[in-house]
Amino acid sequence: MNKQFKRRTFNLFLVSIATTSLTGCFPLIAGGVAGGAMVIADRRNPGTQAIDLGIQLEAESFIIKKYGSNVHINVTVFNRRVLLTGETRTEELKADVTRQIKAMKNVTEVFNELIPAPTSSLTARANDSFLMTRIKTIFITTEGVPSNSMRVVTEASKVYLMGIVTEAEANRAVDIARSVSGVKQVTKLFDLISESDKRRLDNQK
Repeated sequence: MNKQFKRRTFNLFLVSIATTSLTGCFPLIAGGVAGGAMVIADRRNPGTQAIDLGIQLEAESFIIKKYGSNVHINVTVFNRRVLLTGETRTEELKADVTRQIKAMKNVTEVFNELIPAPTSSLTARANDSFLMTRIKTIFITTEGVPSNSMRVVTEASKVYLMGIVTEAEANRAVDIARSVSGVKQVTKLFDLISESDKRRLDNQK
């Protein structure tokens, strides 16, 4: 396989991921990609995954109905912990959103990274989506990074990482995200587990 063909294949893969990233989704890739990295299944049990989805749908619906165009908020849920990113028009709105989401059933923790500011431009959001795509692509092709048990969120060129990982996996993921050109900051919001818990969770799938 020549270099030009390899480059074209990788670019097509990147474009396909970018398309799904714009809608908040990310494809499950079976087997290895590019570097032969093994894809590890989601370490959350099916019940927790269903709860997380329910929290996200409820929160997104509530935010749209209550706040409308006064906010631009992205909701990310992993292991019943909620990350809020985006903009609210006032500091009071920011605080109110946090109170409302914290009060929702099954939510154990809320990370409020909202900024009191005008809503971001489409150009800024597109740049965030591109950065997220680049990071996810590297994660999924890197040995030792459990990409399917992680969430990558990018807002205003800042990266937030969630997931169930070991300390070594967390450090590797952070190093990768920081190495991507254009990333201003990386924040870890991981649930850290031991190596023995990692083996148990990965073997139960």
